[in-house]
Amino acid sequence: MFQKGISVTHSSGTKAFSRKAGILTSLVAAAVLGVTACGAPNTSTAAASPSDAPSKPSKPIQLTILDGGGDLKGGGQAAIDAFVKANPDLVSGVTYQTAAATDVAGKILAQASGGSVSTSLVLGGPDVLGALEKQKLVTKQIPAYSSSLPDFSGIQDTGQSAFQNAGNGNGVLVNYDPNGPFLDYLPSLKASDVPTTPDALLAWAKANPGKFSYAQPANSGSGRAFIEALPYMLGDKDPSDPANGWAKTWAYLKELGKYVTSYPSSSSLLAQQFGSGQLELIPTIIAHDVSFRKAGTYPANTGIALFQDQNWITDGHYSMIPAGVSPQTLYVDLKLESYMVSADAQKDRLTTGVLTTANKNATVDNSGQAVKDFVQAWGRPDFYPQALKTGSARVPLTPDALQTAFKLWQENVGSSVGQ
Repeated sequence: MFQKGISVTHSSGTKAFSRKAGILTSLVAAAVLGVTACGAPNTSTAAASPSDAPSKPSKPIQLTILDGGGDLKGGGQAAIDAFVKANPDLVSGVTYQTAAATDVAGKILAQASGGSVSTSLVLGGPDVLGALEKQKLVTKQIPAYSSSLPDFSGIQDTGQSAFQNAGNGNGVLVNYDPNGPFLDYLPSLKASDVPTTPDALLAWAKANPGKFSYAQPANSGSGRAFIEALPYMLGDKDPSDPANGWAKTWAYLKELGKYVTSYPSSSSLLAQQFGSGQLELIPTIIAHDVSFRKAGTYPANTGIALFQDQNWITDGHYSMIPAGVSPQTLYVDLKLESYMVSADAQKDRLTTGVLTTANKNATVDNSGQAVKDFVQAWGRPDFYPQALKTGSARVPLTPDALQTAFKLWQENVGSSVGQ
């Protein structure tokens, strides 16, 4: 239903693939090129040793799940709760914790430094994975424990597989989304007045100071997607290299910032400001557009528009096992991850704001009437199916490059808001 053609390119000068290819199928080429051109995430993580072999616990254990990417609300907690209910011999209970993506590695490092890793499983995006990798705080699951995990070739299409492979075996893909960015605007604005190019957006912001903003990229999926799409729209030298290839983007964002009053510290705060009318125009992503309208944070009839040069910065979340967990925790984690990527667990995500899953066998069309009703009510069936046939899919920055982008954004843009 939502997986028809979209062209796929990566970086400047890379040939686009046919629009006839399905969106999730075609993403593999972009992702593979991204890993080749940009370099894979740091792979210096500690490899599993024979002494790390998983061992079934003799009695149920307590799990602590740390979410650094909003995955619990996106269907992750429902899947974990279902697993716990079905496996009382393995799990006695679960403690759920959340943290900003930027704080996850520090929390795990503090536990490791104290000699006791109490976090059982981490959920988060490539930014969380990259930070854990850099400090050797994550267990390399694949191929060490592949026999305890599903055969990914049976549950992932080529795009999902490419995102899985980009994690270098250090995580299991549990969430996958074409993402964005595109624009949401208040119903009071005329569709004909909504800017759909970077130049038009800058002119609109200048004419309407304080009415446009985006959330801080380090703490927001929509803010991150917005700055990652700009190098493609502006024709920067190398969209994969924020340090050396984003000259036009940094200049543009600095100029745009003259007409921005503040950069909200989270996507939720941005949504609240938009829903209250403080902001009239924001960049967004599929999950936010769907979930915030359903929650009533946005008006239900919020307007939506693609950019003329639409670039979809794909997104995915991983489940990650901290280095240093006990063999018993490792055993349960692997069982839990296997359930989280099952079609049954993934289908539940389709009523949380996403229109695609991390399992090719779980789709809107085969996930039951409740999912179809949800998509009919909140999934913009008159917009997204056609929108996802439009534009180009782009792999996100590698974790290292993403951290560089966050740093440069703060130095060049965030620290001089309104100037």
